Amino acid sequence: MKHIPKGFNNHLYWQVGHLLTLTDELIFEYSGGDSRIPHHYKDFFATGTSPLNWLEQPPEIELILNELKSQLIEICDHYDGKLTQPVADNLLQANVIGDLVHVLIAHESTHLGMITAMVKVIQNEQLKHAPPSV
Repeated sequence: MKHIPKGFNNHLYWQVGHLLTLTDELIFEYSGGDSRIPHHYKDFFATGTSPLNWLEQPPEIELILNELKSQLIEICDHYDGKLTQPVADNLLQANVIGDLVHVLIAHESTHLGMITAMVKVIQNEQLKHAPPSV
């Protein structure tokens, strides 16, 4: 999870943390609510960050994965039936919560593609370094 595959600027760990962090910002903060994750997560996973520049240990991956699961449940519970609720002015020019969800889906799709590509590159790297079969 912490290996940066050739041709990439980050690793799978960063991708997962980035999804958690950006989803929190896009859905909770842009809709006028408070962040649900610790503020220092942005130091590790915000857009433009890189694991190569981490000065401290990031949150454990198990914690990030559990928070992702909880985040999904909280989004469903909190925003059920509220997709047409207006949001404050924002950089995305979203007018309602549904607009934020639309951006979130596009963002997650992009990163799912990155994760898929990273896994393939890692698998190919492992095959190249595997001992020959007898």
